[in-house]
Amino acid sequence: MKLWKYLKNKMQLNLKQKISETDATMTYEEIIIFVEEFSKSLKGVKCCGILCTSEMAAGIALLGCFAAGVTALPLSERYGRLHCKKILDNISPDAVITDINGDLQILHIEDSSYIEHNEHPALIMCTSGTSGMPKGVMLTESNVLTNLSDIAKYFSINSSDTILIARPLYHCAVLTGEFLTSLVKGVKIRFYSGTFNPMLMLKMVKDYNITTFCGTPTLLSMMARFKRVKDNDSLKHICISGECMSFETGTNIAKAFPKADIYHVYGLTEACPRVSYLPPKMFKDYADCVGIPLDSVSVLILSSEGMPVKENEIGILWVKGDNVMVGYYNNPEKTDAVMKNGWLCTGDLALMNEKGLLKIKGRADDLIIKAGMNIYPQEIESALKSDSRVRELFVYGENDERYGVQIVLNIVGDFVDVAEVKELCRELLPAYQMPAKIRILDELPKNGSVKIIRR
Repeated sequence: MKLWKYLKNKMQLNLKQKISETDATMTYEEIIIFVEEFSKSLKGVKCCGILCTSEMAAGIALLGCFAAGVTALPLSERYGRLHCKKILDNISPDAVITDINGDLQILHIEDSSYIEHNEHPALIMCTSGTSGMPKGVMLTESNVLTNLSDIAKYFSINSSDTILIARPLYHCAVLTGEFLTSLVKGVKIRFYSGTFNPMLMLKMVKDYNITTFCGTPTLLSMMARFKRVKDNDSLKHICISGECMSFETGTNIAKAFPKADIYHVYGLTEACPRVSYLPPKMFKDYADCVGIPLDSVSVLILSSEGMPVKENEIGILWVKGDNVMVGYYNNPEKTDAVMKNGWLCTGDLALMNEKGLLKIKGRADDLIIKAGMNIYPQEIESALKSDSRVRELFVYGENDERYGVQIVLNIVGDFVDVAEVKELCRELLPAYQMPAKIRILDELPKNGSVKIIRR
C-alpha cells in the first residue's frame, strides 16, 4: 500500500484543495477520510473492477483500492457494454465498484476466476481493444510511482492550477498523467463525464477558469477550430498525447492557445504510460516530436534485423525502465512476444533526429508496403493536414485481389466532391503516395478518449 501512502502524504500538503464534478465537491481532506473508511469494505477482495458513471466517483473508488491494497481494474461506460463485458470475462474480478444507485457500492462476484500474479499489480489497465480482445496490462505500485515521479518533475503545475479532466480514467494517460499527477502536485480538479463535445470543453475552460487541459490532437485541434479570438485565455498548460500529430496541427493548436505552455508527450499503457515529453520551449520548432525520454526510461530504435538505426533513420521503438509493466494478465505468450530482457517492444515506428528528439511515425502494423515501397500513413496525413479545408483524416492500406495493396483515404473536411480531394492530393503528395480510394465522411469513428479508431 506504499502507493496510497505516497499519494496521501502529498495530498496532506493541500488538504483544503478541491475535487469537483457538476455540483459535487470534496476537499482533499474529505477524500482521504472517505477513502480510508471505504477501503475497509474491500477486505478480502483481490481484484476489483471500477465501473462508474461519474469519473469523480471512479477516481475515489480507485484510491479506495490503492488504500486497501486491492488490484484495481478501471472500466468505462463510454466504450459500451460489450467492451466492458469482454474485459470482465477476461479478467474476472471478484468484485465491482459502481455508483449505479448514486453512492459507491461494492458488488461481489461469487464465480470469479481471477488469478493472482506473483508480482501484485496495483492496476490492470486494459488496452482499448479496437482491433480485438483488450489485453490486461499489469502495473505494480513501483511502476506507477516511478512514472508519477518522472511526470511530476517536468509538468509545471501546482496548487494554483485547475485541471479539467474530460476523458475516462480507464485510460492510463488520464489516470496517471492527469488524475494522480494532479493529486501529487496539489491541483484543483474538475471532472467532466459527458460525451465528446469540443465546444462544451471550451465553455468549461472559460466558466471554471481552467488552467490545465490534456487531450488528443483530434480533440485539441477541434477546440482550436471553435475557439474565438475574444475567448478568455485561462489555459496555461496543455498536454497532447494519444495520436501521431503533424507539425501543422501542433502549430494550429499553439496559435489558438497562445498563452499556454504545450507539452507533446508519448507513451503507451504498457509503460504506465509516459515514455517521453517535449519541453514547451521546443514546441514551436519541433511540434511533431515527442521529445526526450523521462529520467527513468531508456529507449532504443532498432531495425527489423534488431540492429540500432542511425540518426533520422526509422525503426521499431523499444523502451526499458521501472515504469514498464510486469506483463499481460494471464497471457505469458503475448508478454513474451513484446518483452525481451526487460525491454518492451512498443510496436511503434520512430526515429531520433539530430537534436536527440524522438519522432513517432506510426504503428508498425499500419505501415503500407506497396510495390516494394514503405509508405507511412502519417506522412500522407501530415501533408494533407496542411490544407485548412481538412478537419480529420486517416490513411490505411487495403488489399485488392486485382491490384494488390491500395492506399485508402478517409477524410472529413470542406470539400465539394472526391475530385476536389484528388486535386489536393496531386498538389501535396508524390505519385507513390496517391490514394487509390477516397471517401469523404461526415465524421471519423472515435473511442472514448477522442482518439480516431484506425481499424
